[in-house]
Amino acid sequence: AVVSTQSTGGEIEPLSRYEELKKEALAEEEVERNRALKKIPDMDMYVEDDTVKEINKFVKGFINFIQFVIDGKRETIRATDSSNVAIDDLADKMPEDSPRFNLYRYSHLKEGKSTEFVPVFIYYVPEGGTAKAKSLYPCAIDCFIKKLQSLNADIKLRLEFSDMADMTEGVLYEMIYPPDRETLLASFRDVVPAKRPGKRGGWIKVLPV
Repeated sequence: AVVSTQSTGGEIEPLSRYEELKKEALAEEEVERNRALKKIPDMDMYVEDDTVKEINKFVKGFINFIQFVIDGKRETIRATDSSNVAIDDLADKMPEDSPRFNLYRYSHLKEGKSTEFVPVFIYYVPEGGTAKAKSLYPCAIDCFIKKLQSLNADIKLRLEFSDMADMTEGVLYEMIYPPDRETLLASFRDVVPAKRPGKRGGWIKVLPV
């Protein structure tokens, strides 16, 4: 339906683009307020000292990949893998039915010219897994990303995948340099960013950091 407003001459005129965006923003704020009433509190979990050391190695460029797990009993976050990994081998690093946080530095040529290094946060959340794991990771993710940023991880993109087989170099490149950037920026305004279908039946979600 076309949203319109009354002109001074009695005719119906379309809303300006500015007015449309303002109307959308107000609607989104109202949805966000309603959502906040039911929001599960963020959990600021302790990041183990040895894990902080591995994060510092990542920041200094000694490694390009770290995988993190939540210790459900202690409610702490620790690194389970820190190494140099080719993007084609990322899927092999993911457990079959357990969520994981991952920090990855994507090295690539931009438009075939200069080498770029883009730190990406990847939340792997398979359809399987325990109910407790599925509840802990979403509660911890925002505070953990803030912790990583405070340690100078300089994360540029946050992705969520249900099937790591969808994490290909082509997909990652398109997420960083989308052909339609306006569409991507618009999706950041969604309270619940849309899930994109993956190539193997999973889903992919892109969120602002």
